[in-house]
Amino acid sequence: MKTYSLKLECPVSDSFRCQKAANALDIDVKKKSVHNFSVKADLDSPFHVGLIVGASGSGKTTLCKSIFGEDCFSEYLNLEDPIIEQFPEDWTYEQCAKILTGVGLTAVPCWIRPAGTLSNGQRSRAEAALAISQTENQIVIDEWTSVVDRTVAKVMSHSLQKAARREDRSVILCACHYDIEEWLNPDWIIDCNKQTFEDRREQVKKKEKKNSGS
Repeated sequence: MKTYSLKLECPVSDSFRCQKAANALDIDVKKKSVHNFSVKADLDSPFHVGLIVGASGSGKTTLCKSIFGEDCFSEYLNLEDPIIEQFPEDWTYEQCAKILTGVGLTAVPCWIRPAGTLSNGQRSRAEAALAISQTENQIVIDEWTSVVDRTVAKVMSHSLQKAARREDRSVILCACHYDIEEWLNPDWIIDCNKQTFEDRREQVKKKEKKNSGS
């Protein structure tokens, strides 16, 4: 177990409106706004899916960068090209179509238009599809399912975790929604709101063994 700590701080404006707001909460505008975070976690043992969850501003992104590197977040989507053209060259059309429908991007016109013309929700699904298609051993994604409805979030999360386990890769997701825990079945969870770490690796192994009928 290692201790991961960070300190988020920024100055508070001393404008009239900020002073009024600060006074209502008895905040001293002459001091910096400070948020301290510390959690003990085992992130070195093998895993397939890790989840860092918490409200906006709780330190998810900063924590992830401090653990996995400043440039850890994976971005695969090229906005100029159609999504159908951005999968590995050796993939068949059928493979591309299967993975796109698997993340809830079922409208064929969305596959062949420049990705920059897609809505935010469609782009998120396209990003998820591309993430699943990668061969990297570790993938880190920020704002997972933050701009899609919960039905699509369920489909995306289930597809991604299945792919991670099937391909024996590690995926770390930052998210503000707690409902995806059920669909991701993560091996560990860092809750930035509670500043806690939960190791579920043994629980996940038992569940997978039960589902496989072993």
